[in-house]
Amino acid sequence: MDSLTVPSLSPSTVSQLSVDEMKLLAKLEEQNRLLETDTKSLYSVNGVLQSPTSPKTFSFEDDLWDNLIKEWDDWRKRKVGQIKVLIRRGVPAHLRPVVWQLLCDAQNVAVRQKYTDLLKSSSLSESLILRDLKRILPQHQLFLNKVATYQKPLFNVLKAYSVLDREIGYCQGSVFIVGLLLTQMAEEEAFYIFVRLMKDFRMRDLYRSNMVELSCCIYQFEALIKDQLPELHSHFQTQGFHTSMFSSSWFLNILLSSLPLRVASRIFDIFMCEGLEIVFRVGLAILRMKQTELIKHDAEGMMNCLQNLESWDLDPDELIEAAYQIKYNPSRMKELRQEYASIKTKELEEQEELNGLFSENKHLKQRLALLEKRCSEKLVSQLKKELEKTLQNTARSQSALKEMQANILQIEETELISCRMQEAEALTELKVLKQRIKDLEEKWQRQQVHCSGQQKISITQNELQVELLSTRLKETLTQAALKEGRHRLMKLQTENKIYSNQLNRIEAHVKSQRDHLQELTSQNQDLCSQLQQSRQQFSTVQYKQKEKQDKEAANMTIITVLQKQITELQIQIQGLSKHTTSFSQPALRPSTSASLKHHDT
Repeated sequence: MDSLTVPSLSPSTVSQLSVDEMKLLAKLEEQNRLLETDTKSLYSVNGVLQSPTSPKTFSFEDDLWDNLIKEWDDWRKRKVGQIKVLIRRGVPAHLRPVVWQLLCDAQNVAVRQKYTDLLKSSSLSESLILRDLKRILPQHQLFLNKVATYQKPLFNVLKAYSVLDREIGYCQGSVFIVGLLLTQMAEEEAFYIFVRLMKDFRMRDLYRSNMVELSCCIYQFEALIKDQLPELHSHFQTQGFHTSMFSSSWFLNILLSSLPLRVASRIFDIFMCEGLEIVFRVGLAILRMKQTELIKHDAEGMMNCLQNLESWDLDPDELIEAAYQIKYNPSRMKELRQEYASIKTKELEEQEELNGLFSENKHLKQRLALLEKRCSEKLVSQLKKELEKTLQNTARSQSALKEMQANILQIEETELISCRMQEAEALTELKVLKQRIKDLEEKWQRQQVHCSGQQKISITQNELQVELLSTRLKETLTQAALKEGRHRLMKLQTENKIYSNQLNRIEAHVKSQRDHLQELTSQNQDLCSQLQQSRQQFSTVQYKQKEKQDKEAANMTIITVLQKQITELQIQIQGLSKHTTSFSQPALRPSTSASLKHHDT
């Protein structure tokens, strides 16, 4: 929403009012001051307003406010400064419902007449809303002793908006805003105003889960503290006390959970007119007023001090006056917003660069794995081919060896049998010849004894000698044949030895081939093992990388969730310390159909 930015009440502004309007303003200021300091008077006002038929009993419902409401279109176009002056001085409690509707143009909200239909739909946030309501309502001053009255309307409004805007859904800080609206009007009118606040007053951006707008506001607020309260900012830095620890709830619920109700209501009046500027102003005013006390404490003490503002006995006019003494330069705020946007852009660029590096690293790892896989597959393929070739050569060598061994054995057996047969025949013939020679010698001796004188002796002797010579010749031939057989046997034995040596060399070659084969098999197994280990290591590294990335993403998600939870916990902690008096619910006065469009003066 565009805030209505004009300086605080000045002589030039007062001079724009007529004499009658000045008198009415003075009268209104006096009555508001009495109303804010007189608790009984406030209760009597609320008691009257609880009944729609109750007559007006307030002397300060004068012609000025009545004229503002009746002539709203004219006022919002021509008298924006006067509207701000009146609202800063205080909206009468019984006129708040009408004034708030006019300020946010609730009569022209786009979802009007759809509230009942929204309630019929289901919301994913229903259980969360009920849980928060059961915890917050009994502890906050706004709902003190009125839990049963406000629980159902609060649930309905929050549920209806979570159905209408499913992107934002439900945020805990909205409980206090809707609760304040319900103290002034019926739930349907409260819903329409809340829709306007979310859409046109930057509340929807503050409630986003990424917290960009909230972080921007906190960044601007911290810069303002540094500019205007340097001593306090230095103390914050020394103690490690972050501004977000206390200021996040100020922006999320417009200080409704932090200040006394009568003070917070006045600030909310101004917020409806001027937007979030009042939160910056009031926040700085509070820190300036509490600066002396805060500097004496450590981080925990400062947190306790800023969480117990509800018990602070503070005059609303004094706080608002102090707030408008704060230097608030829209140009400076715009500059801070641009600085924050630049920081976030740089962070996003760094994150994108980091994501790009992660992606490139992942791509390179995938490529490396692919190359390793291809290289390993190629090496394994080559080893397999070489192994197959070696196995084939070994098989051929073994086959040739077996064939040669069979041939050698066959040759040896054949030659050996032949030689042995020839030797046996020669021995047999030699034996027969020896026996014959022996018989002839015996016959010869006998012939010499018995026929020594006979004539035939010479003839017989010659025959015997011839036969003996023939026999000896045959013996000689047989011995020669035997020597030849022995020579052939020696030759065969030599050849057998040669073949045996060749066989030994072939066996040695086969053995070396087997050793080489075993070595190649072992290398192949080692390479397969290394490949498997490399794959396991790569899988482990890849898993760790993925786990690291998942963990980083989970950490970012957890950080976001924790930041939101911290904000909600701060709201809850502030709610625990609330012990002020309750604020009764006035009835809604008839609203006008006029609309307010805010302008910068």
